[in-house]
Amino acid sequence: MVRTPAKTCPNLFRLLNEAEPSLLSAFLQSRSFGRLDWLANYQFEPDDHEGPASAAGMLHQENKDRLNPLEAEASRIVTLVSDRGQFVLEGLARTKLEPERCRELMNQRDQLARSLWAYAREHSVFEAAENSLHLRMYRRYDKHYQTFMADPSTDGGPDSGSEILDALLSQLNTELDRGDGYSIDRFDIPEDGDEPAAEMYLLFHPDPPTSVREIDDSGNRSRIYFRPPGEAMIVYTPSTGRVHVRAGTRTLRHTIAERFIETALDQTYSNQPVDFQAYDISRFLSGFDLDPPELDDAAILRAQVIRAEISVGNLANRLSLSTTINQDISAVIGSQPGLDRIFSRAVAIRFVEIAVRYRRVDSAAEKTLNFTLTDRNTSSLLSVDDHFERVLGHKLLRHWNILQEGRAPGAAEGMTIVPALLSIWDIGTDRIAGAWLLDRGIDPALLTELGFLVPAGWEGDDLIDDEDGIGPVAAEVVAQPDKVDLKVAEGHVAPSGGSPDRYRIYRVRDGWVEEHLRARLSDVLDAPAIEELNKHLLYLGTLEINDRDVPIYLARSLDQEKARASVDSELRARSDLGIGLVLQAGNTAGACLAANVLTPLADHIETEEPEITLVADKLKAIFRRDQSLARGGLTVQLERTGENSGKLFVPGKGSIDISGEQRLRVVQRLVDAHNNGPAPIVTADLIAGIEDQSLSNIFGSVLWKKLKADFVRSPKRKWWEIAI
Repeated sequence: MVRTPAKTCPNLFRLLNEAEPSLLSAFLQSRSFGRLDWLANYQFEPDDHEGPASAAGMLHQENKDRLNPLEAEASRIVTLVSDRGQFVLEGLARTKLEPERCRELMNQRDQLARSLWAYAREHSVFEAAENSLHLRMYRRYDKHYQTFMADPSTDGGPDSGSEILDALLSQLNTELDRGDGYSIDRFDIPEDGDEPAAEMYLLFHPDPPTSVREIDDSGNRSRIYFRPPGEAMIVYTPSTGRVHVRAGTRTLRHTIAERFIETALDQTYSNQPVDFQAYDISRFLSGFDLDPPELDDAAILRAQVIRAEISVGNLANRLSLSTTINQDISAVIGSQPGLDRIFSRAVAIRFVEIAVRYRRVDSAAEKTLNFTLTDRNTSSLLSVDDHFERVLGHKLLRHWNILQEGRAPGAAEGMTIVPALLSIWDIGTDRIAGAWLLDRGIDPALLTELGFLVPAGWEGDDLIDDEDGIGPVAAEVVAQPDKVDLKVAEGHVAPSGGSPDRYRIYRVRDGWVEEHLRARLSDVLDAPAIEELNKHLLYLGTLEINDRDVPIYLARSLDQEKARASVDSELRARSDLGIGLVLQAGNTAGACLAANVLTPLADHIETEEPEITLVADKLKAIFRRDQSLARGGLTVQLERTGENSGKLFVPGKGSIDISGEQRLRVVQRLVDAHNNGPAPIVTADLIAGIEDQSLSNIFGSVLWKKLKADFVRSPKRKWWEIAI
């Protein structure tokens, strides 16, 4: 039983005790509670004066689990009671509701009544205000939102009910392929301080079907199948061109943003990150002093770190110290024997809380602003309700060089980072370790500043392969006076040869990396025509070589067998374009791939020059040198490229990768029979020593089809030879 409803259900308690009877009645009869049969005992009509007192009895009669749905909805209502929530609600109501309906909302007796009235009477406006409030609090967190760049507009986006929005919904329906049920509502968001006016589009879409099991009060169990609604929010700011998108997944956010920018705004979609920021708290490893700046709109009386959390010995161990704004945390640390040494040898700074005492120029009252920062690039500052304090906090973070805002790379700088971006794009992962970057001479700070990487915390336990074959063991980061070592679970310590920065984790903005590479590489081509053939292969356009338009491709992850096979298949499907030039982001062995010349792009980039067009002559020279090899060379041969891999060359047919010892054995027999005969060889001799296997089983259906299409043929049943 709920004994202290003011604590266990504080929001519902407030509604039951403060709301007007008519609005409370509408709340309890909300469609959200349609399946709560027990709630009928407490529902009442608006003119029932005894109803509110009877309804309040549920707080003492029902258990907390039953009350949770009501508490959750009440919490939504109370959230909009704040000054910021009321500002957003009023602004949306004035632009969306009829004047008479808007006056009815604004004439409610207090902020709680206005919020509850919107929930009960104009639910779409309530949801829009809720979403707008969420946007203003969290849009700089990549976990919630992503921001995209479009061009500013004086006319803004499309209006409600327009054919453009219908076309957008139709395209999303086709692309998401989740059935019908799409709708979109448009709202105008008013200007808020330094935040300009914007347009909000609430998109409702069907999510994939799912099911849940339920149990009724009699213990009967059943399963309910349903299609949950998905919701996405698009906020377009015409004056800046920013497009903020909130959706359930990163892929969905990009899909919605691309369709909105190209269809609704009729502009070109870009993957360039916008408004990207990094909160760098590493400065606190060397001290906690904060110098108060001189500001025009406020006097900073005192600024102190009042809480600091560090990792001691290894990243899993944490030590936290808290104090008050009236004390100096550095003095507290220095006053305790050994504590200053512990902080000076910290592996990492993980969390800080800052308190700022200030006085506005138009007020004599002193106020205090508190906010937190973490090593995972998050801050509580954006959830501060007071707009002035949010702006003040960001000013201070910029002054202390904690808040580092990103920028787009310049022309020369964009060239120097191309090799690093190629390495990152080649591995095709969304998470990357600092050690991987530092071992390749890549500056993570620069790539973070330019928006290609986003700080994402630290590694937990590293896995180190045990040379004795026991298996991987957990390792810890161990701080030493002048270095950082690795300590495995058995207690042995091995030098790691690096700093704690090796254990930082970064998230890769893969779309921005790819777009930057596309833009740079298109400059070298005579006819750019960039197209994504699959996630490992891009078609860039053509380059004129020997009076012929040679197709140019960019490929990645060719050191991975599945990715290489996928690229090989795609290139063979485009053989009608003739021999092309494949630029690989990595550096895998080989001079040709699927009847195309293959070369590492990094070998042809002059990083000291401002323009990538200077590599065109090198690319042409490589193509002329290796094009005969791409055609298959002059003789039939199987060239070993590794212990269990090789490449088959057939003149006029090109080459094909072969991996696996059994496959290599069969192909070698075909090559030997051709070069010593030529003569066909019977299937039984081809697979001798490989028991109970057919040729299609040995090679797999995909590779076997490629071989039969160009490289081998059967002159008669059960006989095979090289096709030349």
